Amino acid sequence: MPFAGRRPILPVLVLILILAPMLAKADPDYETLSGPARAIDADTLEFGFKRIDLWGADAMNRFQKCMVNGQSTACGAEAWQVTTNLLVATPIACEVRGKNRYHRNMAVCRNANGVDIGQSLIARGMAVARPDQMPEYVLIEDRAKQGKTGIWVGQFIDPLKWRRGERLPEHETEVRRWQRDN
Repeated sequence: MPFAGRRPILPVLVLILILAPMLAKADPDYETLSGPARAIDADTLEFGFKRIDLWGADAMNRFQKCMVNGQSTACGAEAWQVTTNLLVATPIACEVRGKNRYHRNMAVCRNANGVDIGQSLIARGMAVARPDQMPEYVLIEDRAKQGKTGIWVGQFIDPLKWRRGERLPEHETEVRRWQRDN
């Protein structure tokens, strides 16, 4: 029985050959990703431990505020809620288009109903279009502006500038430090 010890190796080799193509797709730089997702921010989705930013749509940041009729509104939280509601129709399917400065994949994502999440955020006035990524989103943004939908009804800081620290005058905070009298 010289071959008796070698028999268990054959099924393992067959299993490796069958699983090899599936394991190759588990690379961190993937082309598509689908399944249930949750909204980290209005334009950042998380699939387990993998995060994807929306391509072509830059949404209000989760803690961003806007002004409507002289009143401060939580437009970032509203945008996050819109995304959360769009993610209910699972699975979410994302097609990667590039990477951002954080080396995170950026993708066009659709829910199970075929709704483009980035496009929907722009149409609802919860995000601005990034024409360098998705020129076709500009027409949708123009319609939201004309209809004074979402953020277009009041004042807001572009999400890119907001992430860099720019705020509406009403939302700037003054930092004071204690000084000891000498």
